[in-house]
Amino acid sequence: MSVSPSPLSSPTPDQATNTALPKTRLAWRLAGWFLLVAVMAVGFLGYLTPGMRLNWETIAAMCGF
Repeated sequence: MSVSPSPLSSPTPDQATNTALPKTRLAWRLAGWFLLVAVMAVGFLGYLTPGMRLNWETIAAMCGF
């Protein structure tokens, strides 16, 4: 005689994965937004600092164009 587990007693692996997934995705999304804002802030500060300005010809030369 086998006793089947009740669905309310313990979560299945699929249910455990579904509850952990949004937290992980939210963490990655927040990290991506933070990185984007940081890069844009550094670029904006670099644009305001005359010694850090680059011209497009130099950037194209570094990329091989």
